[in-house]
Amino acid sequence: MVGASSNLDFGFLSEKDEGATDATKMIFIDINPRAAYFLKNRIAVGGDLEYYLSRSKVGESDPYSSTTFRIGPFARYYYKTVASVVPFAELKGGLGSQVDKLTTGEKFKHRIIYVGAGVGASFFLADNFALEGMLNYIFENQKNKEMGGSHNTNGIMLNFGFSFYFNSLLQD
Repeated sequence: MVGASSNLDFGFLSEKDEGATDATKMIFIDINPRAAYFLKNRIAVGGDLEYYLSRSKVGESDPYSSTTFRIGPFARYYYKTVASVVPFAELKGGLGSQVDKLTTGEKFKHRIIYVGAGVGASFFLADNFALEGMLNYIFENQKNKEMGGSHNTNGIMLNFGFSFYFNSLLQD
């Protein structure tokens, strides 16, 4: 299976530094290519890359932009069905890095560790092509490389994408 997806934030994502009173509001675009191998029917394991650009604002301060790269494994379990809609559950995790750029030109680099879990469905339009939707929860810890501080990001995300399946997922 190979595919790609995009994350859309509907305002449920928040980020709050330790000891801070204001939460960060984010809007971002995420590109997420991935590939997996079916160990046996309905169980797939693989890896994905995530690259996203975001624009954030904390309280009344000037907005800043971020570039993030993450890589990690994922596992999916597809529930057995006879319809062209196949529900699934997914677990993922991994490592990454982020560079924040302020409007003043200053840059801050962060190390990332993340985990996530979600439920979704593949809507097969053909035997080997599906549109996918997933609702997932993500928890991410970022540690600033220069200053040593850290903060957590967590939230519920809605993902949309597509996948090509080289072998039929619905085999018995």
